[in-house]
Amino acid sequence: MEIIRSNFKSNLHKVYQAIEEADFFAIDGEFSGISDGPSVSALTNGFDTPEERYQKLKKKERYIVISKVDEEERKRREQQKHAKEQEELNDAVGFSRVIHAIANSGKLVIGHNMLLDVMHTVHQFYCPLPADLNEFKEMTTCVFPRLLDTKLMASTQPFKDIINNTSLAELEKRLKETPFNPPKVESAEGFPSYDTASEQLHEAGYDAYITGLCFISMANYLGSFLSPPKIHVSARSKLIEPFFNKLFLMRVMDIPYLNLEGPDLQPKRDHVLHVTFPKEWKTSDLYQLFSAFGNIQISWIDDTSAFVSLSQPEQVQIAVNTSKYAESYRIQTYAEYMGKKQEEKQIKRKWMEDGWKEADSKRLNPQCLPYALQNHYYRNNSFTAPSTVGKRNLSPSQEEAGLEDGVSGEISDAELEQTNSCAEPLSEGRKKAKKLKRMKKELSPAGSISTNSPATLFEVPDTW
Repeated sequence: MEIIRSNFKSNLHKVYQAIEEADFFAIDGEFSGISDGPSVSALTNGFDTPEERYQKLKKKERYIVISKVDEEERKRREQQKHAKEQEELNDAVGFSRVIHAIANSGKLVIGHNMLLDVMHTVHQFYCPLPADLNEFKEMTTCVFPRLLDTKLMASTQPFKDIINNTSLAELEKRLKETPFNPPKVESAEGFPSYDTASEQLHEAGYDAYITGLCFISMANYLGSFLSPPKIHVSARSKLIEPFFNKLFLMRVMDIPYLNLEGPDLQPKRDHVLHVTFPKEWKTSDLYQLFSAFGNIQISWIDDTSAFVSLSQPEQVQIAVNTSKYAESYRIQTYAEYMGKKQEEKQIKRKWMEDGWKEADSKRLNPQCLPYALQNHYYRNNSFTAPSTVGKRNLSPSQEEAGLEDGVSGEISDAELEQTNSCAEPLSEGRKKAKKLKRMKKELSPAGSISTNSPATLFEVPDTW
């Protein structure tokens, strides 16, 4: 059955029932407009930090088309626009109930290369994305306590040596072959099934469907390392916990994932140089400049700067020294570049804090501000201190838990009626996340993993 705008309200009870009965959820946004604006290469760099990548993805370009119309036409367009916006608002408010129901269930949510899906879902149906990465992490784990990215899972042991291509379509094909055992899916009566033989790639429903199939196949493969082997591995099994809340980072050379539950990986990058040069330079000019240093890798930042990684870290200082007397270009180490960026960031933060202090002093002296401006200040100025995310042990548990009875509990009518996605304070989301984690811990029985299978098979490593 296809749930669309016209039948959404009449079938909402079926959606709630499906949420209660589900073992996990597979999502895919296929959001329109993500590709608008700057190209992918402009949005990504092989040496982005997780903070930099988050800030790039958070930015959205807006294009405004200006045309000349008469007054009557302008009013007609405004009325049409208002009616359309109201209809979209009603639909969004309605669908936010589904997002809240999924969040309140505490069940595993699965996606493939899902960082953008998560960001857009949180932004559209929960609250605007925060400026700070750590606050985004905390907000996301409050909304979705357990996330799993199948692209990261397929890129990690024990899968990475037997899966060559982790794109969704190729992954789905590979997981139908040995040594994997694809699940047999039967649709309920009246609910036509997708046919994987006739691919419908990049339709959100189909992509979510095969993402779920990929997860089941990989999870069940992990069961073959148990003693005795287990054919079916539950979405609540401790075997898959090492993959929780780590979202794949696309096109970052040495940081494979964003860790939602702790500090991100911090590679040394002592072989990387930051180079500035004239706007006219091309890739060939950079290759020529570093021709004496063997194999290099270039990651463009903008028209006048790039990162250049050398094959041998001991050559870095030699390269830096060659630019001391150069007029057209400058070379510095990655550490020097990041240190200066951090200094600039601290100066900017201090400047902003000084501005806040000055504004606070004026607020405390009502004579300094007209009445209207005082009201404007009280309404529009609120500052949230940056939050910290607790560090999580990445080592997998040595137990395999059944937990077949579910974690979700009842979804109350009051929770489902919270139609305004920003009405619920973030602190309430934190309480729910803690409650769900506590429930999961209390319901976790003991099992065993074969001592013949090394724990490293189920680790998401700190370095790749």
